[in-house]
Amino acid sequence: MEYFWYIAAALGAGIGTGLAGLSAATVMAPILIVLCPSFAGEYGAYQATAIALASDILGSAVTASVYAKNKKIDLKHGWIMLVCVIALSTAGSYAAYIVGNVALGGFTLVLTFCIGVRFLVKPSASGTNSDDRTVRLGVKQIIVSLFFGLTIGFGTGFVGTGGGMMMLVVFTAFLGYDQKTAVGTSTFIMTFTALIGFISHSLFNPAIVLERWNVLAICIITATAASLVSAQFANRVSSKTVGRVTGVILVVLGAAMIFLKDTLIKSSFYA
Repeated sequence: MEYFWYIAAALGAGIGTGLAGLSAATVMAPILIVLCPSFAGEYGAYQATAIALASDILGSAVTASVYAKNKKIDLKHGWIMLVCVIALSTAGSYAAYIVGNVALGGFTLVLTFCIGVRFLVKPSASGTNSDDRTVRLGVKQIIVSLFFGLTIGFGTGFVGTGGGMMMLVVFTAFLGYDQKTAVGTSTFIMTFTALIGFISHSLFNPAIVLERWNVLAICIITATAASLVSAQFANRVSSKTVGRVTGVILVVLGAAMIFLKDTLIKSSFYA
C-alpha cells in the first residue's frame, strides 16, 4: 500500500511544481510522514524531506526548461537570491537533523495548509513594478534579496523545500515579476537548492540513499513526469486558473493530513 502513496505523493508534488513552482516537500512530505508507516521512525520526517528534495531536482529542472522556452525566466534581479539560498540551505539541513521528527513533521503539515489558503485568497500574483525589471537592482531590492534569500535558504534546508512558494512571493511582491516569470525563475533556482539540500541531507543521514533507494527512484521519475506535463498546462492557461487549482489541492491535502495525523496520535494514545 505504501507504494501507492509514494506514487500519489510524487504526482501531487510534480503537479504543484509545474503549476506554481511549489517545492515537492509541500505535497510529498506530508503524505509520506502521515500515511507511510515506514516514515514514522525517529528520522522519518527528515528522510521524507530528503526524498522530496531529490524529486525537486529534475522536477524543477524540466519545469524551468518549459518556462524558459516561453521566455519566463529572469535572473537579472534574481541572482542574489540564488547565491543566498544556496549558501544557507546546508545550515538549515543540519538544524533539521538536530530538531528531529516531531517539530519538522508538524510544521510541514501546517505550511501545506497555509500555502493552499494563500492561493485561494489570491490565486494570481501580479508584479508590483514589472516594468522596473529592465533596470538594475536598487538598494532596497538588494536588501530585500539579501534578507529573504538568507531566510529562504535556511528554510529550504530546514523544512526540506526548494523555497519555491516563498521565492514566488518575493519575486512578485518586491522585485516586480509577473507570476509566470516568478515561477520560472524560482524553479530554476530550486534545481540547485534542491540538489544542495539533498546532498546535505544524505551526508547527515546516509540511510536515505542506502536504504530508501527504491522510494527515491519511484518519486523522482513520477514527480519529473508530472512536473513536465503540468508546466506545459500552466503556460497555456491564465495565472488565476493555475492559482485556484493549486489552492484547492493544497487546502484539501493539508487539512486531510492534519486530521489524519491527529487521529493517528489519539488512536495510539488510547490503544
